[in-house]
Amino acid sequence: MSVLDIVSQLGRHRVLQYLTLDGLMTFTRILSHLRRDILQLQPLEQSNPSTPLCFLPENIQMFLSECLGIALSDIGDLWNALRDHIWVSPLMPLIPGEDFTVFKAVGWKYGLSSAVSIYPPSDRCTNINCLHRIPLKKEFRKKVIVYTQGLGVQPAYNISIYCPKCCTSYHHNYSVQNARRTYYPGIPNIIQVGDHQFVETKVIASWQAHMLFGWFSASNASRTFYSMVPDDGYYQPNEWGLSDRLTTLQVWDGFLIFSLLEDAQTQGTLLNVPHSGDQSNRFKEAMEARNKRIIMEGQPDAVQHACDLCMRVFLMPDGTYRKCQAIVGDGLSIGRPRCGVSVCREPLENNRHRFCKMHDGMHDICAIVRCKNPVDIVVSPGKVHKKKMCSLQVHQQIESKHRERTACISQPVDSFSQVQNAAEQDIQEDFEVFKESNGLVILDVEKNTGSVGESDVTLPNQTECPDKNLEGNRTYKAHFGRSRTHNEQTLVRPCGVIFAHATMYNAEAVSNFLVMVKNAFSVPGSHKPEHIFYDTNCLARQQAEKDPWYDGIGMCVDAWHFRNKHAVTHQYCQLNCNPAQYPELMDDNSTAWFFNTSIAEQTNVWLGGYHSMCREMLPAKYDFFLDEMIRLRNIQSIQHLYQQGHHPHIY
Repeated sequence: MSVLDIVSQLGRHRVLQYLTLDGLMTFTRILSHLRRDILQLQPLEQSNPSTPLCFLPENIQMFLSECLGIALSDIGDLWNALRDHIWVSPLMPLIPGEDFTVFKAVGWKYGLSSAVSIYPPSDRCTNINCLHRIPLKKEFRKKVIVYTQGLGVQPAYNISIYCPKCCTSYHHNYSVQNARRTYYPGIPNIIQVGDHQFVETKVIASWQAHMLFGWFSASNASRTFYSMVPDDGYYQPNEWGLSDRLTTLQVWDGFLIFSLLEDAQTQGTLLNVPHSGDQSNRFKEAMEARNKRIIMEGQPDAVQHACDLCMRVFLMPDGTYRKCQAIVGDGLSIGRPRCGVSVCREPLENNRHRFCKMHDGMHDICAIVRCKNPVDIVVSPGKVHKKKMCSLQVHQQIESKHRERTACISQPVDSFSQVQNAAEQDIQEDFEVFKESNGLVILDVEKNTGSVGESDVTLPNQTECPDKNLEGNRTYKAHFGRSRTHNEQTLVRPCGVIFAHATMYNAEAVSNFLVMVKNAFSVPGSHKPEHIFYDTNCLARQQAEKDPWYDGIGMCVDAWHFRNKHAVTHQYCQLNCNPAQYPELMDDNSTAWFFNTSIAEQTNVWLGGYHSMCREMLPAKYDFFLDEMIRLRNIQSIQHLYQQGHHPHIY
């Protein structure tokens, strides 16, 4: 519609006598943001999303009349003149401050929250098995807040609609049927992270980037959001009735949902999760499915990766060409909570527990290693307190000594928090050793190497408390806190692309490393490496010789470790694990090593930055988070390889 057409129509009405250009623009701008509100409030027979409606809903007319200072009787004529233009024009951005103040001062009382409209993508049922195709008018409205990148915290109404034929409810991000939540295809502009909280996807993407490049925790992501948003005093919680605080749980839920939606888009599937139940467990099933797929299929950009830095093609004396691709393995300690029974792999139900559901009864067993007496229970008026020790006097003294030590340990739980004493299970990073002498208990501390699973944690039916030692004193070990996994083992291409990672529950035995390598290179499309670099290959190779899978694979120690960490008197190592015995590991001039064999240690420096972030995660979230960070890092690494001219490709 041309300007002349609009002026011609308005000229026939007295509204043009006092309508300013600014008022005309405001009218058009605001209504472009209210198109879905207009459509939803129309009678069923008039609801046609492709055709502008004849009449505006009464509440919108009253809102426009009051905020523009135009008589209510004139709003209809103004709409008739501009409706064809407004209905098809692109969404016009609102003016910060001015338009938002109008919504707050006038729109709220008419049920119009702000510029943020939260509706389902369609006003019709999209269930292919449902024949109900008319617009859905049964709606449910809920007050929410939206965390945005440029406009800060915004109040809004979240409107969901319902199909009575197939009993499906439609929300902004997903539909719900039979207690299952199915997310729509693609990535939405805002993502629901709580019952009353939405976050703009651009904000979540920035959190993801901060976690990848700066090891940002969820609490730091929340603080960064508040430091970046405008402090204009627009949103006041007491006015809308909802807190504006962005919690760490909402940050994590935003990250998880965004990552799962990206994964579903890549796989050509739809994210489907339970609708009922606790939010903290809602995405566990989806995370476990993705974790399993990574195990079975490998990291998507790493399985068939090759480039000039991780694969060498060289000319043999007989005139043929051969290729040599290497992998480098190394481990680092992060450690997540795990069941205190060393042979158990079942996840904890709660990260405050010491034992899994299967071994939950051991919470009622004395914490002294090898003591199987029940814990002592103290009953006081109105309270029952369960101790971690049995009723033996010496064990009671041990618990008292432990509490004295934990009370003296000051550990900040957050970089800005004033709380200094962390919970008991967060302090138990060492083994407390107690010695009894003449009825007195003496406390000593031994370094906890990461739940190595030697003989400290045993099943309760093995032996009683230890006998006296040769010095005449009894020595006790106690597990007041939680056990943790030992380390994360990584396999990295010399170019920096991370091929795989795995959690070692107990000690980093070379047998476990060999199992990991074999499993990682057994996924579809993968190619066994010609060389494996590992710090203790002199031990691993001796075991690998018993497995035909490792035939033809060179297993060396990198040059630095070979020179500085391995004894020259170790005959097997000197004969079999010296990289100098393999000329294909040198460059074309035979003057330098072709592969960067320190890459795994360098990569683990980056991975270790997530130690404080993920050490309290349960297995599903822990593996999902590390896999996601590795996936994102691989994308960045491959882009860098392109830019540097190293020709990354799939083979």
